[in-house]
Amino acid sequence: MRSLIEKFYAGSPMRRIITVVICLLIISTAMTAYSFITLAFNLSGMRAMDVPNAPYQKTGFENIPANHGYKVIDAPLQNALEAWKALASFTEALIIESSVDKTIRLGGRVAEHDTEIVKALRTFGALDWKYLLVFAIPQIDPLTFRLAENLRKIRDVSRFIALYHRRFKELFPEENSSFIFAAQVKMARINDLTNPFLIGKMITIAMDGISMKQLTNLLNRDLISDAEAGDYMELLKDSIALDKSVKITMENEFTTFKHIYSRFYRLTPLAMWILEKLYGDPFEQYEKINREMFDNPDYELELEFPSHHPLLVLAFPNFRRANVLAKERAAHKSIMTATLATRLGTESGMVDPFSGQALKTMQKDDKTVFYSVGPNKNDENGTGDDLLLPEITPDLDL
Repeated sequence: MRSLIEKFYAGSPMRRIITVVICLLIISTAMTAYSFITLAFNLSGMRAMDVPNAPYQKTGFENIPANHGYKVIDAPLQNALEAWKALASFTEALIIESSVDKTIRLGGRVAEHDTEIVKALRTFGALDWKYLLVFAIPQIDPLTFRLAENLRKIRDVSRFIALYHRRFKELFPEENSSFIFAAQVKMARINDLTNPFLIGKMITIAMDGISMKQLTNLLNRDLISDAEAGDYMELLKDSIALDKSVKITMENEFTTFKHIYSRFYRLTPLAMWILEKLYGDPFEQYEKINREMFDNPDYELELEFPSHHPLLVLAFPNFRRANVLAKERAAHKSIMTATLATRLGTESGMVDPFSGQALKTMQKDDKTVFYSVGPNKNDENGTGDDLLLPEITPDLDL
């Protein structure tokens, strides 16, 4: 060490200055690299939590009333929660997924449990809407990664119900099967109320898509009676009315982002300071995104992501897609409601969620076909990005 110091002072003043500058650059580069490596490590941990089967803490729907402090649970709610557990159990035992094309079907043992499955669906489908208040108290705590229920299980149960609905109508075509759709709708709304963040909303959107495919499948095969049509209309209207907006979801997601951002700033202040200098304040950029997406009705959704801050992009990778898909599902529900109302000779009063105006109509095969103008809000006579009811494959691809 002493020889190094002697060599340093033996050099010219300019050489000593250059040596000091080089050492400082090396130290700064090492500190910056370490800070960004630490940031990347923490980011990878955060992204690993943002998938349906991630190791969140799961409360379970059946435990939510007790966790919220309800000491006495009414029998209808208790029975519905037991029915939920039964449906989850049947899903795990009776769903078969092809390893080749990933299609799913009911296993051969489903016939052994028809009576139990129907009973569980009737019980859960009969759940009074007032009991959804029990589930409408989500805990927005971004530091615990707590979820109401396993999201993959919820989605799989939704698929099971859709497949069983088709089976039930094939076995009992004269029976009113609206109780099965009621179970589907209420499960989606419970998930929407108990999962405040974007990943939960994406699962709810997927569940709405599954239920609309199952209903369109029955409609196309002329398996819906007039009595069922009336029941489906009421359930669809309730589903639309209780559908939590993506704006609320994004506000909850932003609450999480602010907590995580402050934690990153504490762990890696240098990297975060550099990112802010390069890309600007992410909070201001989020407010701009929020205004453009939800407050400006003429905002073009197909524009590129209006922020270049890498943490903001990572935190909200699917928010634009979620917003479009949520409107598409709402459009499908509106179209189905209007279609069923026409069949019964009544007015539905449904509007297009994209335009805010009445749904468009056209004549096809001597039938009135309703459609939405889609994201671009231009009427293209059912073509382009205009939305009709979802196309269904013969095997009800979910």
